[in-house]
Amino acid sequence: MKQFYLIFITLLFYPLSSYAFHPLSPYSYCGGDPINCVDPTGTDIVILNYTEGEHLAMLIQNEKGKWQYYSINGDNVYVSGTHKGGREFNDIAVGSWDTPQEFFNSSYNVRNDDSKDNKSMNHFGFSEGYQISTTPEQDAIMREKFKEMEQTSYTPLGNNCATTVQSVMFEADLPVSSPKYEVIHIPANRSLGDIEYHIVRPNINPWPSSAFKSIMKLNPGGIYYHK
Repeated sequence: MKQFYLIFITLLFYPLSSYAFHPLSPYSYCGGDPINCVDPTGTDIVILNYTEGEHLAMLIQNEKGKWQYYSINGDNVYVSGTHKGGREFNDIAVGSWDTPQEFFNSSYNVRNDDSKDNKSMNHFGFSEGYQISTTPEQDAIMREKFKEMEQTSYTPLGNNCATTVQSVMFEADLPVSSPKYEVIHIPANRSLGDIEYHIVRPNINPWPSSAFKSIMKLNPGGIYYHK
């Protein structure tokens, strides 16, 4: 089946790349790896890592297959009346890009002196990302979970950009870190004794760069982007 998609896409793009855009390779759409990078379902996500600082965000496809930007920005972090978070608002379901590479190269993916309060830019200028295959159901869960997490109070360590991305993925049954096993004992009646529950929780990492590495490690076979 993958070979079929390779032949189809190559035939589709070859005339365009050879004549209309001479320098463009027919494999540019997939980073030179048409076998492993075909996404016929249009239901992947991209984890975005801000390499110049510490920030994690996501691209999630909507029902129409368009990529949208999701980021929790520390909107409520103030010190002595001055805002110290990434932005004074969160970015939820922003934009409509056809491909992750289009997002990376867009005028929205910019950081400069004026971008913090400018909603036409994301204020991070991501240069690194990792694409993971998902299902439409998982995408729907993550979109709704992000909207839910937006309503919670941001804290620098316990509930930040990195923990949100991991919680959203965990809710959709996507691995983010080595699991943490907990055993909970609930007292029962004398004849039955204690009831023991085994609970598996995600070992959420509050540091974006460490979380990004863990996500890549536990989701092998993804597509790595570097602008």
